[in-house]
Amino acid sequence: MNSDILGNLKEWGKVLELLDSLKQSKKLDEHQTGLARILKYGENWRLLEKVLECGKEINQPEDKFLLEVFNIITDRNIYLDARILALNTLVCLSPRINHKNNQKVSQALVVRKTRNILNLPGPPIFHEAIAKSLEAMTGSQQVEILKSSKRTQRNSIWKG
Repeated sequence: MNSDILGNLKEWGKVLELLDSLKQSKKLDEHQTGLARILKYGENWRLLEKVLECGKEINQPEDKFLLEVFNIITDRNIYLDARILALNTLVCLSPRINHKNNQKVSQALVVRKTRNILNLPGPPIFHEAIAKSLEAMTGSQQVEILKSSKRTQRNSIWKG
């Protein structure tokens, strides 16, 4: 269901209470459109962080919500803690992604797009968070090998 009962996001206190209520009643899945709207709105850090925390509880993530979580991860204008929190949410949601309901976002796509972020410049702590997230999503150590080869490439540029 794609209903948005969250109302005016400027009244963030009421929205936070509503999010708590939806989480306790396990009805977050039914309100992913509204959750995605909060992530897209991005004007209130309390709402942003609350939705990312609540998002971990979603059982059947929808494309719109997954894409907004991914947008948080890749938006360099958003503070680092929120981007890392979004990564953690994505790790929780990744195994629950399925191809029912004509979903376009797949677990393989999420892993590939997340892996691509390692090619972009960014703070080392963020790259470590990405590597840990990829390791959790794929269950492999390939990410560490990839990070090591990038360090070697950077070092060889300076020795050039």
